[in-house]
Amino acid sequence: MTETPATTYPDTGLLAVLARLGFGLTLLAIFLASIAPGWLTPRLLHSHYLEHFAAFYVAACAGLAAMPRTHIRRIALGYLLFGLILAVTQYARGASLEVAIRNWVADAGGVVAALSPVVVERFRRLFAPRPS
Repeated sequence: MTETPATTYPDTGLLAVLARLGFGLTLLAIFLASIAPGWLTPRLLHSHYLEHFAAFYVAACAGLAAMPRTHIRRIALGYLLFGLILAVTQYARGASLEVAIRNWVADAGGVVAALSPVVVERFRRLFAPRPS
């Protein structure tokens, strides 16, 4: 039995372009929400920290789709640094250190939650299938 060669999706395909667009829009939305006054940003969830978690979860998922050839560690590090920069900026603008740290922890939680299933799936692929 011959195997058919695997086809690859083109970098200019519609889904690839939409993934990169979504990636850029999520980063822009997070940045704008972090610099906007509190009264201007909508309350989407009951907890400020859940909003941070959800925003970085969605952004990390978009990053995974937009950068399929990039190592997961690099994607995670990029988002963690982005969240850290935002936390430092909030602290510099007058937020307490405790709030800035909690915001960053919520951001990191969203990134870890988004990337964990991919890491687990890659780990599972390391094992050979059981003989039938």
